[in-house]
Amino acid sequence: MNMPAGNRIPTPILFCLIAACLIPLHGLAIAADPSAITKPPSFKKIIVGKTPLRVEVADTLEKQERGLMFRQSMPDNEGMLFIYKEPQEMSFWMRNTFLPLDIVFVDADGIILNIHQARPLDESVLYPSAGSAKYVIETNQGWFSRHGIRPGDRVTFGR
Repeated sequence: MNMPAGNRIPTPILFCLIAACLIPLHGLAIAADPSAITKPPSFKKIIVGKTPLRVEVADTLEKQERGLMFRQSMPDNEGMLFIYKEPQEMSFWMRNTFLPLDIVFVDADGIILNIHQARPLDESVLYPSAGSAKYVIETNQGWFSRHGIRPGDRVTFGR
């Protein structure tokens, strides 16, 4: 490399050299959007009635606020499990949610309170729990009816 007069490294080259040194030292990837660097989702297996379901766990406020927004697809036997600290009456909506979903409210004892079939991107409807729920399960629409699961059935959460 030819050095300019005064033995100074031009700023763009200096930046590239610094960045090249920092990346291996810290093991970080440079992303245009800092929120793009997130912890991978955690999954667990639950039993709904007698049917296994693999669920992504939304157990933080950030994960709960995002839910399944912006997703274009979800495998047939997967869903999302929202876990709340205390049972409460709540409502869900479909803001920025492209998938038709079943939204299922479950009480602290694992009993299904109610099941809603939610329309994609329809923010005009709120889907309420039929009582105090501690858990909410979202699956592709029709999953619960295809498996013959109704309110009153039990959900077993693995340890």
